[in-house]
Amino acid sequence: MLTLDLPVEPYWLDLPRGVRVEIRPVTTAVMAAAQAGSARRLGALRAAEADLDPDMARGLAFAFLVKALARHAVTAWEGVGDAAGKPLPLSPEAVERLMDRDEMAAAFWDRATGPVAAVALEGNG
Repeated sequence: MLTLDLPVEPYWLDLPRGVRVEIRPVTTAVMAAAQAGSARRLGALRAAEADLDPDMARGLAFAFLVKALARHAVTAWEGVGDAAGKPLPLSPEAVERLMDRDEMAAAFWDRATGPVAAVALEGNG
């Protein structure tokens, strides 16, 4: 039996170093938008660099996907500051800079996509 117990309202995720992000649920539409955006970016890069190393392309594909998902999902944050320690306002560019940090990107991906993955593992997906 399929149980529909995935989040439907925005919720907070705790990330490393005291950072918290509020995200909208990762629905089909949110994930599809992220996939489309990351594919577009990778396609443009491949067109500009025909000899792009395949391993780097694979890494960039995942990095672009995480950044795109964060851009579409993150609605608020806490614990993110500028070089002077002043809280940094949320913006798409700042979200991407946060996701440039490997520890943040990995934790965000695992926690944001975790509820969907858990349902699939239970046989509910």
